[in-house]
Amino acid sequence: MAIAFFGFFAAITLFSALAVAWQKNLLYAAFLLLVTFTGIAGLFLMANAEFLAVTQILIYVGGILSLFLFGILITKRREKRFLTSGIKNAKFAAFLALMLSTGLIYVVQNENSILIKNSNEFSQTQLIGKGLMTNYLMPFELVGVLLLVILIGVLAISASASEIGKTKEN
Repeated sequence: MAIAFFGFFAAITLFSALAVAWQKNLLYAAFLLLVTFTGIAGLFLMANAEFLAVTQILIYVGGILSLFLFGILITKRREKRFLTSGIKNAKFAAFLALMLSTGLIYVVQNENSILIKNSNEFSQTQLIGKGLMTNYLMPFELVGVLLLVILIGVLAISASASEIGKTKEN
C-alpha cells in the first residue's frame, strides 16, 4: 500500500513539474506548480519527514506560490494578452537536468544511512526541534533577525517606490 501511495505522489510530482516546464501560460504554470509542491509534501510524508512536509506546505504553497500568483495577477498586461513564457535553451536545460539526475541517483545509491541513529526514541520533528533549540540556536536566531531586517527593507523600498510613483503622477 505504501508503494502505491509513493508511486501516486511521485507521478503527480513528476508530471506536474514537467507540465510547469512546458506550459506557456504563466497562470496555468503557477497552478501546476501548486500540484508539484503538494506532491513533494506527500513524498516527504511518505519518507516520515513530517517537519519538511509541513514546511513545504507553509512556505512554498502558502507563501512563495501565493506571491507568485499575486505577481502574475497584478502585473499589467499589454494588449490584454496573457503573460506567457517561452522555452529558451532547451538543449542546455535538458543536459543540466540529466547531469543533476545522474548526480542525485549516484548520491542515493551510495548513501550510508547516517541520517538519524536513534529514530526509535524520537520522531524527526522532535529531533529537528531539539537540534534547533540546543546545538543550532545561534544560527536559528540569526536567521530570524536576518529575515526581520529583510522584511523591514522590503517595506521601506515599497513605501519609497509608492511615494515616487505619487510624485510623478502629480
